[in-house]
Amino acid sequence: MKPFNSFFSPLIIYLILVSGGIKAQALLPISIESDLAERNEKTGITIYKGNVLITQGNLSIKADLVTITENAEQISKIHCAGSPASFKQLDITSQTPDLIGTADDVEYLLQEQQINLKKNASLSSYGTLITGDSISYDLKNEIWKAGGAENSKKRIRLFIPPKSVKTQNLLP
Repeated sequence: MKPFNSFFSPLIIYLILVSGGIKAQALLPISIESDLAERNEKTGITIYKGNVLITQGNLSIKADLVTITENAEQISKIHCAGSPASFKQLDITSQTPDLIGTADDVEYLLQEQQINLKKNASLSSYGTLITGDSISYDLKNEIWKAGGAENSKKRIRLFIPPKSVKTQNLLP
């Protein structure tokens, strides 16, 4: 039973933390599809290759390659690569996306509780969109940082949609 648990527990933790619904997501099944999966018990590394699709509840992740690293039976890093790799979380009430992230490289550091989007990164939540070469999101403190490409004039872009007329109290 240990190989089964060590194979799937990294995904459970990742999907729960990214989705934000820790209690609800933990009770839902995880579905993983890929062309190939390989686990090295000695190194603690699991690799999924080819059209990887991971779903759990209202969260889905798509990537070309997913690598999960464990140290001393504890997950330390989850890395997704693609062109681009993406994740999407749906709002449970409306079934519309409330969080969408894409990048060529998506890295999740469990101990630090940080998600790093690298190379052509974008993060969108309820219409607000930020793009740049890299975006880091601190899950614990809910702080994001974005940057343009090093040694270039490429800058970050932030788009914040206007509030509706009704929410601005312009209508009776």
